[in-house]
Amino acid sequence: MIALADCAVVVSNARDAARWWNETMGFAVHSIGEEGGHSLMVAPPGDRFVLHLCEGFGAPEPGNSGIAFVTDDFAALTARMEELGVEFTEPPHKESWGSVAKFADPDGNIFWLMEAPSQFIRAETRRIATTAPPKPAQGGGSRRPASGAPKRPSPKRR
Repeated sequence: MIALADCAVVVSNARDAARWWNETMGFAVHSIGEEGGHSLMVAPPGDRFVLHLCEGFGAPEPGNSGIAFVTDDFAALTARMEELGVEFTEPPHKESWGSVAKFADPDGNIFWLMEAPSQFIRAETRRIATTAPPKPAQGGGSRRPASGAPKRPSPKRR
């Protein structure tokens, strides 16, 4: 079996970042190794996917992380975030499909926050990936690699 485990977010200080995620967003803090050991990770309580707070692998690269969070109580969560001084780089607003906002952590990493129905969130947290990759399609399809590059000829044997 294989599962998606984490997403790395470069931060200037992993302990400070973990404290911010815990105090501001209510995320649980996890570590590998002894307390505060090999790595610090944060996740919404009970979530199986974590943000790996990477310190010392290079300077933080502020900007859009491409990471999105969903909530079924958008108004309450964004109000709490505003009270705690979270910087919204794109203020909470409604779109035709629901509400959305973008917020920054203290290192300038930007995250998306979107409104989603409770049923969707519950289903996603229970969903488990299949244990095997899908089988290739049968039939006379192309034998080219997925990249579209031509297949290399086999080396000639002597």
